Amino acid sequence: MPRRFFTRVSQQFRQKDDHPWYLRPFEYVLAHPVYFSATRRGVGGGLWLGLFVGLLPLPLQTLLAILGALLLRVNVPVAAIAVWITNPITFVPIFYLAYKIGAAFLDIPIEAIPANPSWEWVLAEISLRWKPLMAGSLFLAVSVASTAYLVVSVVWHISTVSRYRRRHSDKASRVKEQKTQPQD
Repeated sequence: MPRRFFTRVSQQFRQKDDHPWYLRPFEYVLAHPVYFSATRRGVGGGLWLGLFVGLLPLPLQTLLAILGALLLRVNVPVAAIAVWITNPITFVPIFYLAYKIGAAFLDIPIEAIPANPSWEWVLAEISLRWKPLMAGSLFLAVSVASTAYLVVSVVWHISTVSRYRRRHSDKASRVKEQKTQPQD
């Protein structure tokens, strides 16, 4: 159950009274329950923000996601972790896909990568191809983050409803059993 996991982790973290010296300036934030809450809005919003920032070709993505989570009052750890969708292994295919999408939107021909790319070629191409990269990245970030938010919301809602129904059906069956048992 994702809610139980997030609740357990956030409670363990918030119960620490003695934080390391480098976290002491942030004790108010660490003690505030909304930034580590295990709610559908907090986790879903943190996931949306982290994926959105992570799919944009920006420096300091984790820091931007944490600052955005603090401003939007969503789950900070989820936002910081979701940024790592673009890690050293995945960022090349993701940004190449974003470039292809942006080039298709802007009707720009896609240029093939030469057999022996040099730094001069890379710098020249970046200065020419940043518009399709940004357009494709923005489209990809909004669509992937929104889809993930909807999936989390739907799964969370279904989980909550099934837990509610199971709890009330168990309660009703126990009441029936008590009524059908003979009284001594």
